Amino acid sequence: MNTFGQPYVEGLGLTPTLVPLCDPRSVREDRVRFRRDHIPMLDRVNSLYCPVGRYPSRGWILLSRYDYNRLSKYSTTLQLNIGDTRVSTNVSPLNNLSIVQAQCVTRGLAADLNAIYLVEITDARGILCSEWMKFPLEQSYNIRVPGYPQTFYLESMKDYTAEAGYPDSRTTWTWSTMIGNIWNKMSARLGTFPGLPFAPAGTPEGFWFHGTSAWTALCDILDHLGMTVACDLTSATPFTIVKIGATDAALAVKQALYSLRGNIEDDLEWIDAGAARVPKTITVLFRRRNSTYGTEETVAYRNDIMAEQWNMKNHYSVDITFAESNGVGKHYIWSDFTVRYDDSSNDVDADVAMAQRIALERARQHLRRIRWISATSDTFPQTGAYMEQTYSGALPFSTGSRVDGVAWTQDYSNQPWQGWKTKIVRGPCPPFPEIYDHETYRK
Repeated sequence: MNTFGQPYVEGLGLTPTLVPLCDPRSVREDRVRFRRDHIPMLDRVNSLYCPVGRYPSRGWILLSRYDYNRLSKYSTTLQLNIGDTRVSTNVSPLNNLSIVQAQCVTRGLAADLNAIYLVEITDARGILCSEWMKFPLEQSYNIRVPGYPQTFYLESMKDYTAEAGYPDSRTTWTWSTMIGNIWNKMSARLGTFPGLPFAPAGTPEGFWFHGTSAWTALCDILDHLGMTVACDLTSATPFTIVKIGATDAALAVKQALYSLRGNIEDDLEWIDAGAARVPKTITVLFRRRNSTYGTEETVAYRNDIMAEQWNMKNHYSVDITFAESNGVGKHYIWSDFTVRYDDSSNDVDADVAMAQRIALERARQHLRRIRWISATSDTFPQTGAYMEQTYSGALPFSTGSRVDGVAWTQDYSNQPWQGWKTKIVRGPCPPFPEIYDHETYRK
């Protein structure tokens, strides 16, 4: 059941090879016995941590050098099969994994086929956000022209080509088309663009990504809109986009099912939040866009003509207060939307109305990261945002709108057989910060 390798994939021409995972107990004991250096990630073998959003899945498994040599090192369709005899439903298989690197953890010659290697694995996101290679993005989206603030640069508009003809042939990017355009530049790794779970208010503007990682740009925009990339490694299409905090009926069913079956071992329940966490008011700021930007007149300062000088305030703001919140603090959020001001320095009604819509949307998104808000109403939630539950068995949970991370770890603490545990968490970000400790250790 506990194997790793290349499954049969039609059309790829790769030889199916699945090799067994090694028992880590003897390796750990030998390193202590012979006083060898501590290897931090050896404590987490065999395991796979799958977070939501920008952070990739990361796992560490033990293989013999002989079995490792049999694998295709540059395959992106490797498979991890894990399971437990204590439960009838297992998460296996976890698909589309790749090898990052391997490290010998037993003493011996490098070419010793019996040596045991600690193999780090990741998913497609690990390739997209690797520090050694970036998928560059060279694209601008809806950039306004200085001095002509009512128009966009043609090259920053949708459907632009040098031979496109008259500017009317271009259109502005919407949130969906802009995010889809960035996603499709990485479709070889992410698959087909799944669309957005809802239509954000307003039109994006001022997004300039030159020499920027496409994956970073995608995640930054989704964070701004209260969305994230969810991952289900058991699915043929593992990556999708979800609205943070949205109702997840399938998760509730799984939690109830495995609780009734007695699989739940630990529940670090969080209840409510306090004044140090929940704000009373959220202020959303919008940059001011003057109708004569770059060409407004400047007059000398005198008491009798001071009112004729241009207003120096550079933004328009909207305060959102939730009556149900008992918080006392205030939080600021900047929006990409700009509010127009006319020649008399008065804000434009249409832009003010749109700013109100966007401000309410951004404020709700911020609160979803602190406490849940109903997906169907604006009532202030009463349930804490954090979650950490541990179940016995390798159970088929996945990340989503209300799960920030899933971890499967092989456990030997309570039984002699190769048991597994499943942990689901929500918050903080990244949801498994401890798996990055070895990077600091190594550097």
